[in-house]
Amino acid sequence: MALLEDVKNRLGVYYSEPAKDLEVRNMIDGATAYFAGAGWDISTPDALAVEAVVLYCKMAQSTDPGQLINHPVLLSFIAQGRAVVDDEV
Repeated sequence: MALLEDVKNRLGVYYSEPAKDLEVRNMIDGATAYFAGAGWDISTPDALAVEAVVLYCKMAQSTDPGQLINHPVLLSFIAQGRAVVDDEV
């Protein structure tokens, strides 16, 4: 399933409508830029990246600017996503 559909479902959006799809796509783009700025490339999202994008999008839905913080869970996702796993141990 495409990232847009995954995120829409997790946000409780179970329909397709061009304006809503664009709104969610813009939030996903914001999340992607946020994570890229933190050094985590999520261009091919895994399960952890999907969870991080969903959390970012849920936070972005808030109308209170004070709620848009560097959430500790987002920071944890970034740390995990940036971790390099050495398979040659």
